[in-house]
Amino acid sequence: MKVLILGLGTNGGGSSAALYFAKRSGNQVRISDTAPRSAFSTMPERLEKLGVECHFDQLDPKDDIKWADVVIKNPAVPTSLPQLSLARRIANDFSYLFTMKGIEKVKKIAVTGTKGKTTTVAAIQHGLQEMGHETLICGNIGISAFSVIDELERRMKENRPLPEYIVMELSSWQIHDTYIALNGHMPVLDLAIFTSMYADHQNSYHNLKEYYDDKLRLFGTQCRQMLVNSSNRRFMLEHIQAPKKSITVFPGYNNPFREKKIELQCAYSALRCLGYAKKPVTAALSSYKGMPHRIEQVALYKDIMFVNDSAATIAEAVAFSSSTISPLATHLICGGTDKNLRADGMLTALIEASSITLLDGSFTREKLIPLLEERRLRYNGPFTSMKDAFNTAVAAAEKKRETFKQVQCILLSPGAASFEFFRNEFDRGNQFKALVKLYIARDSGQKTFKL
Repeated sequence: MKVLILGLGTNGGGSSAALYFAKRSGNQVRISDTAPRSAFSTMPERLEKLGVECHFDQLDPKDDIKWADVVIKNPAVPTSLPQLSLARRIANDFSYLFTMKGIEKVKKIAVTGTKGKTTTVAAIQHGLQEMGHETLICGNIGISAFSVIDELERRMKENRPLPEYIVMELSSWQIHDTYIALNGHMPVLDLAIFTSMYADHQNSYHNLKEYYDDKLRLFGTQCRQMLVNSSNRRFMLEHIQAPKKSITVFPGYNNPFREKKIELQCAYSALRCLGYAKKPVTAALSSYKGMPHRIEQVALYKDIMFVNDSAATIAEAVAFSSSTISPLATHLICGGTDKNLRADGMLTALIEASSITLLDGSFTREKLIPLLEERRLRYNGPFTSMKDAFNTAVAAAEKKRETFKQVQCILLSPGAASFEFFRNEFDRGNQFKALVKLYIARDSGQKTFKL
């Protein structure tokens, strides 16, 4: 079979697909990506050693698509790409997962929403595993479903037990691509979860309705149970065909994590929906420590707390993250690439911030700076490097600490995408964390420093 991976991507999905097919005899595998080869480190060399043909700087994939028996489409490749009409078949990792032999033996939990998806998946997995139930995760969390397929097939071949659960994070694009690949059908799910609903990805969708419609494709009569944020229950009832009794809302009055982060509220309700008792669920989730890049406390050093929230890519997420840190004096690092969204969702965080340092980008220049100037809020930057932004924020925190003898918080919470100056939001967060470690290691007692 001739397999085209359309979009290698930088988060591992394309490479996992290529490795999956390349390791199985009878397949010819080709990669087509618009980015240069240099954007993918040593991965192209590794794939080529397995016989994968790599085409980079490929602005017109027409010939590659015509060549292929099946096109495995990266979620970042727009479905409106005209050349896709030439494809014999279009699929993605989830369409393969949901149709593989033996998948019906594994319970499936699917999580979507605007914010809180990744942390909810991680919290549910943590809770299940703490209670002794083997669980695999995949999806937009950074693990391709092809990795899970590979593991399941290996276990079946070796006659080993399958995991009891698979917990999946699904973006709107992944849901859309799966729905199309499965000819307008979605798989039977033991539990489908909608964490939250905000405007997002308006740089890729024509309007909010299209975005919400893709999210809602996951929900329907094929879902044995559905769990939704209480604020979205009415919307769900109005827009999906499902009996009311199949929909549970969280957090609920008896949720012991009601005052905690959304992922713990949701994970508790999810595990209760699956039939587990309150006491073991509470105990299991109490040891959950959180996810990298999601309000992640990196360090507390000399009364300065460093928090990495690089996965906050919409304005409302900044306001939420900032509220969880209040009443600490917060030195906010924000800004980045525009997703065709408004900036005023983070206005409360901007007003309450002790200092504001901007990362450069289209969102910063076109949305954020005009809002700051309209409100007459002072800011530093914008800076094109994390190092310059970090140094500026630390200097502000150190100065504030001299007169305000309490813990200062430096919060990286961009409220925007990252692609103009970083590979992705994880690269952005990792650069921030590396600078924190370097700052602590090089501290010499000076009021300011240079890296």
